[in-house]
Amino acid sequence: MIFDEVYSVLTAYLPPKVDLVLSVLVTFVLALIVMIATPIILGWVDRKFSARIQSRYGPIYVGKFGILQNFADVVKLMGKNFVTNRYVDKFSYNIIPILSSILSFLIISLLPLGSSGLVFVSLPYNLLFIYILLAFSPLLIIIASWGENNKFAVLGGFRSAAQITTYELALIVTFISVGMLNGSYDIISIINSQSFIWNILYLPLTAIIFFIGSLAVIERAPFDLPESSQELQAGWRIEYSGLKYGLFLIGDYVKLLAVSIIFVSLFLGGWSGAFLPGIIWFWIKTIIVLMLLMSLRWTLGRPRIDQLLSIGWRWLLPLSVINLIIVEIVMLI
Repeated sequence: MIFDEVYSVLTAYLPPKVDLVLSVLVTFVLALIVMIATPIILGWVDRKFSARIQSRYGPIYVGKFGILQNFADVVKLMGKNFVTNRYVDKFSYNIIPILSSILSFLIISLLPLGSSGLVFVSLPYNLLFIYILLAFSPLLIIIASWGENNKFAVLGGFRSAAQITTYELALIVTFISVGMLNGSYDIISIINSQSFIWNILYLPLTAIIFFIGSLAVIERAPFDLPESSQELQAGWRIEYSGLKYGLFLIGDYVKLLAVSIIFVSLFLGGWSGAFLPGIIWFWIKTIIVLMLLMSLRWTLGRPRIDQLLSIGWRWLLPLSVINLIIVEIVMLI
């Protein structure tokens, strides 16, 4: 759980059952705040950063430096009408955006946010739990695209499912490699084992495979083929608008933050560092990874779907398996 000292103050004179309910409630509220704040902050940073790359100003009118632009966009989305195609499957059409947000909520709840005490839900083998949650994404996307009853949505959904499934296989192999090297699948234990030497020095190929694979799994450019506007309009989200579309955007930015945190935790030592507090080091590393992920959107071209799948099956997956075998041999020696 998070903030044990806060719990001790709040629950010092409360019965055990009330203590448990309060701790769960506080954890839920804090995780919800992080999940809602993430797309607002990262959305503004993404827009300003991309504008800088393209020699534009980006948001400038709402608030100082346009910092309130995303708040205004949230209000605008909440005020939009719910426009629904009469031919959609209403149950799947309405439930999938909610489930997508819940999935992102669960992923961010399992990740440390700067120290061993800053984790909302502490579970053993949480690295494997995160992979299991990510594995639900193709299923939700297929159901959403089918429920929209739109050919562009269905084609985008098939693309997305094929893409995510292909690169998730490489990701799980990288997770196993890191877990074998550090003797644990608990993220906090993996971070603590990097006090002196980061895993990226031991496993540079694993780090590269994870970085590329994670971009494809969260459908971040240049691997945003399922919603490539030149071919599929908005891809598998074409029939969504307003607040429902906003729920998908929340999930996208939360997953972007989650991938950055996982990379920092597995390969860059997490909060390990000299002179500065660990939480500062953690967020410096996370911000650097975030900036790198955002910059790739405007610096690399999008491959074709056949090229993307070829990279995954012919290169990333075999390399990840070979890397795993090498790690196992080194561990035995």
